Amino acid sequence: MKKICAFTLLFICTGVFQLLAQHNRKVSGSVTDTAKTAIPNVKVMIIADQDTLGTETDDDGNFSISKISAAKFSVKVSILGYQDFTAGYTFTEKEKHKRLGNIIIKMSSNMLKEVVISAKPNPIRFMQDTIEYNAAAFQVNEGDNVADLIKQFPGIEVDEDYNVKTMGKEMVKLRINGKDFFTNNVKDFIGKLPAGMVSKIHVIDDFGDEANFTGLKIGEPRKMLNIVTKPGMSRGVFGNLSANAGTNEMIGSRSQMNLWKDNKQSSANVNVSTLNNGAGINKSTGIGLSHNDNLGKGTQGGFSYNFSNNSSAFIREQVSESLNPEGNFINNSKSEGDNGASRHALNWNINHSNNKVFLQGSVNSSYSRSDNQNMSLSNQSGLIRQDLQNSNRSTGSSPNLSTSLSFSKRLKNKKNGFSANTSISLSGSNSDQNIRTNTLYYDKNTGALLKDSLLNRDLNSNSDRQNFNFGFNYSIGLKRPKDTLARKSLNFSYSGSASRSISKVSTFVFDNTNSEVSFVDSLSTSFSNLSLNQSIGSNYNYNSNKTRYNFGFNASPNILTNRDLRLFKTTKNNTFNYSPSMNFSRTLKSGKTLSINYQGSNINPTINQLQPVRNTQNLQNIVVGNPDLKASFRHNMNANFNYAHIKSGRSLQAGINASATQREIVDHVLLLPDTLNSLKQITRYENVNGNYQLSGNYNLYIPIKKSKYSIGYSGSLGFSNRAIIFNNQKAFGKGFNFSQQLNGTISLKKISLNTIASYSITNNNNMSSMRFSEYQPIGIGQISAPTFFRTTNFSTSMSGSLRLKKLTLVTSLSYNTNHNNTTAEESIRDISTINMSLSGHLTIMKSCLVNLSAAKSNNYGYALANSNPLLINASLSKSFLKNKSLSLAISGNDLLGQGNNISRIVAGNTIIDSRDRQQTRVISMSLGYNLSRFGGRNFRVDAD
Repeated sequence: MKKICAFTLLFICTGVFQLLAQHNRKVSGSVTDTAKTAIPNVKVMIIADQDTLGTETDDDGNFSISKISAAKFSVKVSILGYQDFTAGYTFTEKEKHKRLGNIIIKMSSNMLKEVVISAKPNPIRFMQDTIEYNAAAFQVNEGDNVADLIKQFPGIEVDEDYNVKTMGKEMVKLRINGKDFFTNNVKDFIGKLPAGMVSKIHVIDDFGDEANFTGLKIGEPRKMLNIVTKPGMSRGVFGNLSANAGTNEMIGSRSQMNLWKDNKQSSANVNVSTLNNGAGINKSTGIGLSHNDNLGKGTQGGFSYNFSNNSSAFIREQVSESLNPEGNFINNSKSEGDNGASRHALNWNINHSNNKVFLQGSVNSSYSRSDNQNMSLSNQSGLIRQDLQNSNRSTGSSPNLSTSLSFSKRLKNKKNGFSANTSISLSGSNSDQNIRTNTLYYDKNTGALLKDSLLNRDLNSNSDRQNFNFGFNYSIGLKRPKDTLARKSLNFSYSGSASRSISKVSTFVFDNTNSEVSFVDSLSTSFSNLSLNQSIGSNYNYNSNKTRYNFGFNASPNILTNRDLRLFKTTKNNTFNYSPSMNFSRTLKSGKTLSINYQGSNINPTINQLQPVRNTQNLQNIVVGNPDLKASFRHNMNANFNYAHIKSGRSLQAGINASATQREIVDHVLLLPDTLNSLKQITRYENVNGNYQLSGNYNLYIPIKKSKYSIGYSGSLGFSNRAIIFNNQKAFGKGFNFSQQLNGTISLKKISLNTIASYSITNNNNMSSMRFSEYQPIGIGQISAPTFFRTTNFSTSMSGSLRLKKLTLVTSLSYNTNHNNTTAEESIRDISTINMSLSGHLTIMKSCLVNLSAAKSNNYGYALANSNPLLINASLSKSFLKNKSLSLAISGNDLLGQGNNISRIVAGNTIIDSRDRQQTRVISMSLGYNLSRFGGRNFRVDAD
């Protein structure tokens, strides 16, 4: 009897445990949009037999539901503005936890009517690798474009050319709803798309499409801008047709049309224009075509073709002053010219992606031609007393062809993966250049002319370059961790690049007495260069919704060979570098993220830096290469912390960047006396150690009363150490940068006001970014030296707008002052500027628009003579058709003819004041048709 009772009790317990086990089944997963951005507060329902269980996703898009009794169940995911997702699933016999992975939901294309949400939206949200800005939290007025919206976002800057920076880094790619958008160029579209179509904007740390497929996010990411549209806005037609004519021989026509329906994107544009700008005739012609569409399930592809032909005349004045250990150098120059260029570009691309395979390929080709004529007169004083008269005529062409292919595959064991990529590029250039340099030497004491030297020469240059890249990665998936949505892997990678280039320069000199031409062997070059860069590495990778990191080690052998084809002499330089690799990203709590990245990279010297032959294109700055140069290796590390308070909307963004370079290639500048006791500059190249920089930046944003008012505080702090070689003496220049900015904003329905006050100190001798620019076209080049300028800047501005039903007024007032002094506290050419402007437009009889604007500038302290211009612009336009898309306008620009294009650049040990002389007074008439229709709705987009 006892045995029967015990058996019965055991049977009952077993049944109970089995029943409890069945009721303890669990389902988990995550929900994202098509851009793979987590969506919070999504309703998730589990329907099992007659039981219904529900939950919502958290801030990271994750959900989990327990106590599911049935073996078969269905999942329904829903949220306003997105299409519902429904699917059925089945538990296996022993399965207690069903992991659904990532559920992707699409934006809804059909909405019965617009829904107004009165709750206070959060202006900013931080997620792993993504910053999300909510457009509803910022002021959007009729006629605003996307750039007007982005300018309000904390931590983002937009300049007048629509270049976008976030915390000091360039935004390099544009997508809409997570998909490529026409050219993918941010500046091409943010001034054309209406702000009213935007729901959210994401700033994404983009590691590339291949990394998104494999989940292996290694290296330093690029910044990508992703626009999430309102429901139904993922299709549209936008563009314009216009024709204009006016004074200064102005005549032109422009047409551009874009058709967009999700993946299907077609565009065409044609423009022709001509204008006399006071220096000569400017002409521009352009044609462009592009088309992208679905080619099959999971496959997209397309092509684009662009042609441009431009010519522009210019007259430029420039005064530069450089501080050097031997004394100050002043260069006062005037230059004029007419430059022309044409370019053909053809692109083809294809990509395919499914759950198992990712494939992406492209072919790019281009052909460019140029024809330039320039003349300049330079008066040099101070350290060198000379005058130079230069004329330069050059023609050239450059063909390019490149192709790339990336492939990734999840292997039979789904934990493992393999990816490979390869690219080939072929490029070349040839040019013919005639240079006439007339150098006038003067006695420093008396000012008397000592010698007039004329050198007339032709340079024929040819170069060819071939480059091949290949890399692969093999990933071994490890046992899943406790976090069911996480992935661990061990990765082995290899990447290599081989490049070969040939450069030939033939120099011919004309005899001034009989015009005979002779070949100068000592000024001619013929070199080939071969380089092989490799990187072999392994790393451990962990990836989950809240945490992503990888740690590893890389070895980088580098082979560099330079061969003189005339002397049959070969120089080899081999280097071997090794460094750790690291990427870390973590969502600490809701609204807090932390990321740390480290990257090491080789930097090869250019073929011009390797050629040990005198480059005499500029007789005052002769350049000689160094065949013994080794490749540089740069260590770069950055860390970022972001925080947003969910209830108040307050946010903080902070970042630190540090870099150090081994064997950095720097200029070695020598000032040598010539035969007339004057000086000339010779620039060589050397490898040096000791260069580093450290910088930090931050941005604090405080919204008040549903973002109607806001206060922002931002700043940066940086230090640098740069090795300098001058007259065979090596020294180190210490750099220091400090800037602070405070701004306040009022954004009401009819009134907006913005105030900014900023202060900065710049004490940095790095001028490499300007050395080969349009500045200082003749005379000695930039001499890096421990003596450099310290610039103190203070600026304040106030701008406001009043928006009534038929009248809009915009006004601004700004003050800016620069104080420049040397380390000896000697003040040199301080400048200050006061700008005042008022503009407005008035609507008359519903279809007529009057625009008036006036701007007054007071400029003080420039080295160039300048006026304090008053710029007045006016226009009258009449709109036609029901949607007012057709308009006729008469415009007057700079009616008083006081345009004064003067500017200053201070960098390192040089101050440069420059001005382009142009005719700015133009009266014109134009007829235009503008179309901006998205999701069946017309939007007005006002010109900036």
